[in-house]
Amino acid sequence: MAVRYKKPRSINAVSIGLLLLMGVLVYLGVYTWPVYSLSSRAKGVLLDALPMLYRSNLRPPAVKLAMMNDLKKSVPAALRKEGVRDPNLEVVFSTSPKEVSIEAHFVSTAFFPVINKTYDFHLSPRAVTDSARIEW
Repeated sequence: MAVRYKKPRSINAVSIGLLLLMGVLVYLGVYTWPVYSLSSRAKGVLLDALPMLYRSNLRPPAVKLAMMNDLKKSVPAALRKEGVRDPNLEVVFSTSPKEVSIEAHFVSTAFFPVINKTYDFHLSPRAVTDSARIEW
């Protein structure tokens, strides 16, 4: 004996729930996209400055100091140009015999109009590479 089930309606509680979930995800994506985009652009600036930091790590201390001073001025300026508005922007340069890295610490905000809230996102994009000297 076969059991006959009723055909479900095309619009039911599950369909409405999935539609609401999709709407919330789109809403979050639209209003957090500027934060993600800013972090991505900041990482691009750090990656552009990384070869100069690598070269400075291979130089004598006096030359290295001059190159580092140039980087300490140019990298924050480039980050500001890309849209970082945080007055407490901090750029950390790290050099060692094994690796060199540049990391930026800043805060970006996202405003969500429906709930009328602003959230701060603490971002720290980082660019790192190996600093071993290549002998040909």
